[in-house]
Amino acid sequence: MTRKRRSIVLILLLLAAAALLITGEIRSRRPMVITMSLYTGNSWGVPQNFAYAIYDKGAEMFLSEPGNEDISIEYKTGNLYRYYSEWLARNILTGNEPDLFLMVEEDFNTYASIGLLENLSPYLDSDPDFHRQDYHAMTLEAGSFRGDQYSLPISVVPSFLIVNKSLLEENGISIDREDWDWEQFYTICSRLSRDLTGDGMPDQFGVYGYDWQQALYSSGTTLLSPDSYELAFDDGKMEETLEFLKKMHRLNKGQTVSEKDFERGIVGFRIFNFSEYRTYSSFPYSAIRYTDFDWEAIPMPAGPGGESASKLYTVQLGMSSRSRHKKQAYSYMKYLASNPEFQKEIWHMTNNLPANREVISEIYQGLAKEEPYSKTLDIPFIDSVIRNSYLDPNFKWYRAIDEYVDQKIFTIIAKDQDIPDGIRELRRELESKLLEYR
Repeated sequence: MTRKRRSIVLILLLLAAAALLITGEIRSRRPMVITMSLYTGNSWGVPQNFAYAIYDKGAEMFLSEPGNEDISIEYKTGNLYRYYSEWLARNILTGNEPDLFLMVEEDFNTYASIGLLENLSPYLDSDPDFHRQDYHAMTLEAGSFRGDQYSLPISVVPSFLIVNKSLLEENGISIDREDWDWEQFYTICSRLSRDLTGDGMPDQFGVYGYDWQQALYSSGTTLLSPDSYELAFDDGKMEETLEFLKKMHRLNKGQTVSEKDFERGIVGFRIFNFSEYRTYSSFPYSAIRYTDFDWEAIPMPAGPGGESASKLYTVQLGMSSRSRHKKQAYSYMKYLASNPEFQKEIWHMTNNLPANREVISEIYQGLAKEEPYSKTLDIPFIDSVIRNSYLDPNFKWYRAIDEYVDQKIFTIIAKDQDIPDGIRELRRELESKLLEYR
């Protein structure tokens, strides 16, 4: 090779090396992208305006933190809650799931059991900045599978009863809060269930929306084991539950009680959740519904040998075990679940409760000044309701089981079937259905 050609080759090699260095520098400056999928809507049925705004705020706050300059957050949006599960499943099948994703309750156990969800326990146990005591145990349990943590709660929505105080006062009724149980609940509902027009049918009712779940869980038993396909209910407790529900059903004499009836002020109690309560107890929405009577929140009545129990909803965030950026993804999900400033934004930008208990306490300390027109729930009430709440099993097929139990129990109650026979048939048919999933 001539000297001239060697010089040309050397120059070309130097140019190539420079190009590689420049390309590498450009790539090193390119931000690491963390993807996260979101849905609109929720499982508790309360519309949320500007559903993505809270997550835009979260990304903005996180990326402004020192050390996060080389990270970018990319959201995958556009799915309604009812379609989100199918959309996510398709992406998982093709290996295109995001690093982080909001969980649909019924998908949780499936994804945890097949190894798709990253086990977060090692991260949490070695993280000195994460404190389990900052959360209600039930909110962490919603993301737990066989003793390990697979998702983190971002926000919480407890449920409870609300009572038409005006209607009770008109009927000379008061509630003994120290002895709030099925017996007192039934007695009050029976006094409220009245025929006002003389046609032999009630025109005023005791309760709307109370069903077998609230009754069964407050009796001290549960339908299914949380992490296995096993029946867990006690036959004696189930019999007490169905006897109680039969008594309550007879009060209406076949009449169907609706939400509109409660709005009209002719029903004493109804099931409510925190998002509804916050919406309709604050100005200006307080001028739209439930305006003709005074109302307030109370716990569920306790069953024999049990405690007050109501359903808890949570917004949970999980990480894909196939994420290529697990350290950064964990950092972001922890930020959303625990950062006090972001958790305060949950309160200001949604109708949910923050997941962080300390943030809830801080918010409520100044709530009287911030929201003078609202009916505020005090911290002891919120703590008690969440502590005594129950979670729906996180099985993909649980909705079908739930619908079957609804139909079966309604049949036993409405057709006045023999309760022990009905329970034996319920157990036998549920065992048969559960075999299909084992």
